[in-house]
Amino acid sequence: MKLLAQLVVLPVLAALASSQIPLGAPSDPEDAGLPATGAHGDGDGDVQAAAYQVFQSDYSEAHSIRIRKQDEWLCAARSTQYTGWLDVGPKHLFFWYFESRSVPDEDPLLLWQTGGPGASSMLGLLEELGPCLINAHGNGTVHNPYGWNQAANLLFVDQPAGVGFSYLDEGEPVPDNSFDAAEDLRLFLQLFVSKVFPKLQDRDFHITGESYGGHYEPVLGAHIVASNALQPLRPQIRLKSVLVGNGYFSPLDTAFGYWETLCTTNPGVDQPVFNATRCDIMAEHLPRCLALAQVCYDHPDPAICEAAETVCWNGVIRHYDGESYKGGRNRFDITIPCEVDDFCYPQAEAIQTYLNQKHVMAALGVPPSVERYNISSDAVALAFALSADEGISTEPQVLYLLQSGIDVLVYQGNLDLACNTAGNLKWANHMPWKGQAEFSSKSLEPWYHDGKEAGRFKEVYIQTGDTDAKTRFSFLTVHGSGHMVPQDQPGPALQMLTQWLKRDKFA
Repeated sequence: MKLLAQLVVLPVLAALASSQIPLGAPSDPEDAGLPATGAHGDGDGDVQAAAYQVFQSDYSEAHSIRIRKQDEWLCAARSTQYTGWLDVGPKHLFFWYFESRSVPDEDPLLLWQTGGPGASSMLGLLEELGPCLINAHGNGTVHNPYGWNQAANLLFVDQPAGVGFSYLDEGEPVPDNSFDAAEDLRLFLQLFVSKVFPKLQDRDFHITGESYGGHYEPVLGAHIVASNALQPLRPQIRLKSVLVGNGYFSPLDTAFGYWETLCTTNPGVDQPVFNATRCDIMAEHLPRCLALAQVCYDHPDPAICEAAETVCWNGVIRHYDGESYKGGRNRFDITIPCEVDDFCYPQAEAIQTYLNQKHVMAALGVPPSVERYNISSDAVALAFALSADEGISTEPQVLYLLQSGIDVLVYQGNLDLACNTAGNLKWANHMPWKGQAEFSSKSLEPWYHDGKEAGRFKEVYIQTGDTDAKTRFSFLTVHGSGHMVPQDQPGPALQMLTQWLKRDKFA
C-alpha cells in the first residue's frame, strides 16, 4: 500500500579525521576534542566536507562512525547536538543526535525513524518532535518546548541508505526491505553506544517512529533482541520498548480501516466522510481486497503482493487517496484539506528548502556530490514496493518482542486515514498472544492532559518469560490529531512519551 509520498541522493565520501577518543559521557563532548562547526556565514560559500572524529568497529573494518559537534544556529535545540554518518561498507547513514535537556547522563536513548518507505527522519525532527522546528520561511529553526529530548537522549537516522542525507556508493543497489535495513541500523547502534558514547551502553533504549515505522520498528526491535542473544559477548543494545505512532503494521487491517473510517463515525468526526453510494462500492470490493492481502501474507511473492495492492487500491483506497493532492483531500487528517502535493503539509517543503541551503549543507559536512536533499526517495519507495515488503504484516515481529519481554505501545491520531485507528485497533485486538483475551475484552478508557480528555487507551501487563516481570502492551488514541501526533498535539504527545518511558500507567 502506498501510504506516504514517495518522492536518491548520490554517492560520495567525506574527508575524515583519525582520532578515536571515546566521547565518554555525552555531557562532556569538549573533553573528547570533537570537531565543531564554525560560523554559518551568509550561505554563498561552496559546500565543503567538515572535519570528523572517526570511531572504527572492533568487529569489521567496513563499519565506522564519523561524527562532529554542531552549533545552536543550525538547530535551536538548547542542548548539545551532533551529526555524522555511519559507514557500512558502501552504505552511509546520516544521523542527528541531541542530548536530553533533563538529565543526559541518566536519561534513556530514544531512536526515531520516519516511515515512507523512503521518507527522511528530518521530517520528524523539524516538523514534529525534534528540539527545534522549521520556521515558516524555511530559512531557520525555532526552539520546540515540546521536543522529545525533554525526556530522553534523542537520535534521528535517515534510513535506509538512499534516504535524505544518507547515500550509497556508485553502483550499489538500493535497499528494498525492512530486514536488511534493520541490520545496517543495528550495526550503527551497537557502535554508537559502545564506542562513540560508551555510557549509553548501560542505558535503556527505546525505538520509536510512525507510519511505515509499523514495519521498521518491530523488525529492528526483533533483530536487536535476536542479535543480543546470538552474540552475547558483543556490545548489547538494552532494548526496553518499541512505540509506534499511526503505524503500518497490517496492510489487510489498514485496508479494512479505510472503509470503517470513511463510512462510520469517528472520534472528532460526527458524520461519515463518504456517502452511501461510495461506501457501497468500497464494501463490494473489500472482501476480494482482504482475501488477496491474506494470500500475500501467506505467500509473500512480489507478484502476488503487487496484485493484492492493485486490487485494494482500485477497489478501496483510491476512492479517497486518489483525491489526496494540493487543494484536495488530506489522507493524513480527514478534517482538513491537503495544502501541498505529496505530504499535504507545507512544513515538508520548508524543511527541504532549509536543508538545501549551501551554508546548512556545509555545516552538516554533506559531501559535495550529494547535490540535493530530498524529503523522500522515489528509488527506495519503488524498491520496497517491488520486493513485497509493503504487503506483509509485522505481527510476527510484534509477537516476538512481547514474548521476549519488550514493551510495545501503539499510539494513534484519530483523524488519520493512511494508517487509521480503526484498522490498527482491529489488528491489535486479533493479535494471537497470551494477552489477547484480556486485551480484546477491555474497552478504551479516557486518559487526560491538563485536566482534559486527550484520548482513550487500553493496556495489559502479561507475564511472558521465566521471571515475574510483566510485559506491557498498550493502545492509545489521541483526540484532535492526524497522522503526525507530535505535530498536531505536542503537549499530550510529550506527556504520553514521558509516562511511557517511566512505565507509568496512562490512567
